[in-house]
Amino acid sequence: MIKTSHNDTELLQSTFLLKLPIEKAEIIYYDLIILIGGRKRPMCIKNIWCKKLLTSFLALVPVLLILTNTFAEQQPSAEYIAQRIYDRDTGHDSHAIVLMKLIEKDGQSRVREMEIWRRDFGEFKKTLIRFNSPAEIRGTGFLTWENKSRDDDQYLFLPELRRSRRIVSSQKDQKFVNSDFTYEDMQRRRVEKDIHHLLGSKILSGFNCWVLESTPKPSAESQYEKFVALVTRDSYVPIQIDYYKHGRVVKRYTVLNLQKISGIWTDMVAEMADLRNQHRTVLEVQKISYNVNVDTNVFSVRNLEKY
Repeated sequence: MIKTSHNDTELLQSTFLLKLPIEKAEIIYYDLIILIGGRKRPMCIKNIWCKKLLTSFLALVPVLLILTNTFAEQQPSAEYIAQRIYDRDTGHDSHAIVLMKLIEKDGQSRVREMEIWRRDFGEFKKTLIRFNSPAEIRGTGFLTWENKSRDDDQYLFLPELRRSRRIVSSQKDQKFVNSDFTYEDMQRRRVEKDIHHLLGSKILSGFNCWVLESTPKPSAESQYEKFVALVTRDSYVPIQIDYYKHGRVVKRYTVLNLQKISGIWTDMVAEMADLRNQHRTVLEVQKISYNVNVDTNVFSVRNLEKY
């Protein structure tokens, strides 16, 4: 056992080290002495300044341990984070005017304007998108109904055909109106479809985020191998999502401007980038209103085709 002086013993007794077996306490104590004073065991410290500094440091250790344990206890599960993302507040309903910018590799862009209506129907949502401009896409509509026991119903209306067509599962990997979003990207992904793992935490654009990995279950159809999302820890908003195919990231969704509108966190500017061809689609919210009592009849196939 390492020999201690009377003064060293008093210092040990004034700290949490007394609660440890005396052998371990002395070893930790003298290791800290070496760190501060550069001396070797079993020599005790004569420098009063070093002893005061050491005492202050040791007094903080129990606090740090408590904070560490508290953090570990409060760290949520991956499934909990995924469910909070799915359940996060988006209002009972909403109406928005959004610009869609299609940006080529060389920087050239095309701009479209669309209106989006959304409403909760119990635990599920229905969404209608209608393009207002330019002329070649005006009137094109897209309707989504979420379902519980099967894939979401999606309908695309093309004015020149004067009728809508249902998007079947085999078409979910196709591009939505030639953007970088596919039909699969246009629907919320239910928690039970994936196996979730919490990979840690990271800071992005000033936000403290959880790093959440979600891998589709064999029974769940998806064009992707996995998703890795950075999710804000205070509001559970995914501000970046990487989409994987063949072991590499092929697309990345990034929130470029996140604001609180009427108390609801809103992606005011977001980008979907195809990393394979360096093409990007940017969505910019021009105006959005929440809880405006959108008529339920808006979300019918009949209304979709009424243009």
